[in-house]
Amino acid sequence: MNKEEILERSRQENRKRDEMEADTFARAGQLATAVGGIVCMAVILLEGFLAGRVNYGTWAVYLSMAGSMLLGKYRRLNKKHELIFGIAELALAAAFFVMFVLQLVR
Repeated sequence: MNKEEILERSRQENRKRDEMEADTFARAGQLATAVGGIVCMAVILLEGFLAGRVNYGTWAVYLSMAGSMLLGKYRRLNKKHELIFGIAELALAAAFFVMFVLQLVR
């Protein structure tokens, strides 16, 4: 592939996206994930202290969001650690979801 083909492919991929907009969207997503994690942790701690139980559903939601984000990053960047941690977080999310359902039916 020569320089012109690479430039043309890049133009086609980015024709509807502005670099600043893409960067802003990525940073907003990271901030939203961090804030969501803090809120989930607060919910988990409050429920643990006040109700004496663990809310597995909250863990399932947060870990599925974070794991999906890591898999999306892996798809774009091909960084192996993103894939490993993404799969691990989604596996944990599935386990917490199962525990949440079991907690509901008891």
